[in-house]
Amino acid sequence: MVAKSLVVKFGGSCLSNPQNIGLAAKKIEAEVKNGKKIVVVVSALTGVTDSLLKTATEASLGRISKEELDEVLSMGERTATRLMVSALKSLGLKTVGLDPADEKFWPIYTDSKHGNAEVNLGKTLRAVRRKVKPLLDKGLVVVVPGFVGLSPEGKVTTLGRGGSDITAVVLGRCLEVDEVVFVKDVGGVLSADPKKVPTPSKIDILDAEEMFSLSSAGAKVLHPRTLKYATNHLTLRVVGFNEDLMAGTIIKGELGVGLRFLLHPKPVSMLTIVGKEVSTPEALLKIFSEALPVKTKILGLTLASPSLLLYVEDSSKLIKNIHNLIKTQKVAKAIHSVEPLALIVVSGHELEKTPGIVDGITAPLAKEGINLYGLLTISNSVRVFVHWDDKDKAYSLIRESLNKPSFGG
Repeated sequence: MVAKSLVVKFGGSCLSNPQNIGLAAKKIEAEVKNGKKIVVVVSALTGVTDSLLKTATEASLGRISKEELDEVLSMGERTATRLMVSALKSLGLKTVGLDPADEKFWPIYTDSKHGNAEVNLGKTLRAVRRKVKPLLDKGLVVVVPGFVGLSPEGKVTTLGRGGSDITAVVLGRCLEVDEVVFVKDVGGVLSADPKKVPTPSKIDILDAEEMFSLSSAGAKVLHPRTLKYATNHLTLRVVGFNEDLMAGTIIKGELGVGLRFLLHPKPVSMLTIVGKEVSTPEALLKIFSEALPVKTKILGLTLASPSLLLYVEDSSKLIKNIHNLIKTQKVAKAIHSVEPLALIVVSGHELEKTPGIVDGITAPLAKEGINLYGLLTISNSVRVFVHWDDKDKAYSLIRESLNKPSFGG
């Protein structure tokens, strides 16, 4: 499908010099000539934000308020906006740049948390449709500084890390554009960090959950916070600066909101494989390549010498296979299983930033004398294993505990 409307966001590294700003403007010119309505979101030029932060901190002897610092730091993106407007106008494009100083046209509104503000989606949606959409309908290219918002008090705020990407997705969501295109210094999302592996591959398509997991694990392409504003109807695309705007990696879908609770429907076995040998690469390779039946569903795994714990469905054949390896190839000394267990999954994006989640799970279970057979955590989920007979009571206790206001319930 050929997109009819786009939000195009340029990272600061793509606007590092006059030549690159000119090339970025020519990319927009080509899309306008193809009949597309364009909103351009810009980051501060490379190094500008760090320079402003250092200068402001040193000049104030470290006494600058967060409110004052937001005003200073916003100047990086606001200056980049003016430079982009000038470049676009030099190509003969009808262009307007927005600035929070002119509230008549400014569309992005936030709370009052200076330095790491959250977007007020309701107010922003109304403002975008009332202020920005008419400009696009008149054939103007609209340039917006990313990273910047206005508080309820009318003060300039900044959105924190990934702020310009957030601005782009919020605008795309509110305008219901066909795509939000992020122009980066890398050609899409890669299969690994190019600084750590040779010739990583470009990924063609990711869903929002997969992109969130990659970003949470440290991939620098999109900040995880950006994805919380994505919707099922909005396509995100990551392209390299030297690529066509329709190249790169496509990201589709949206993240679930709030905490989610799942009681796994089938009984689970906990296999404990004991022996110092089990932590060697050779033993692990044999266990996973030779012992696991093809359709084995692994629901959890943890390794701490001298034991490997596997949580699986339908373990009977697996136990026999591993025991055979123990006898014939000495991959461990013994295997023991506990069943039936139940798996309860608590998930939610940025779960690791919510203090007290683990205590909110374990404390009510301990109070009721429910034993834990395992608790595994990853950035956005906690997996809890209890006895099958305790599953319904444990599930209810966990839901009740974590649905309190202190956990966002």
